[in-house]
Amino acid sequence: MASYAIFKTGGKQYRAAPGQQLTIEKVADADGNAVARGAEVVFDHVLLIGGDAGVQVGTPLLAGAKVRAQVVEQTRDNKVLIHKYRRRKNSRKTMGHRQSITRVRVTAIEA
Repeated sequence: MASYAIFKTGGKQYRAAPGQQLTIEKVADADGNAVARGAEVVFDHVLLIGGDAGVQVGTPLLAGAKVRAQVVEQTRDNKVLIHKYRRRKNSRKTMGHRQSITRVRVTAIEA
């Protein structure tokens, strides 16, 4: 029984355990649309699986390993403010950015 896994999605790596809720980059379907709430998503870029039996490390990925999760919500993160200032030029600019995120709950780790 795998107790945790490290997988890759959206250019980042996440440590997941069954029942854990994660905030990850936006998950989209094949058409680029957001995945519906309650839908199951499968992450197959698994780098490492650890548990009572030991640790399995991929080179770079583990063949056949999957992390299954259920989408809790699709939302946007808090706003990050960007300030640009040029001294002595009377030039100031403020911009904001809100990243699209997906909250998922890990349901199973398959080795």
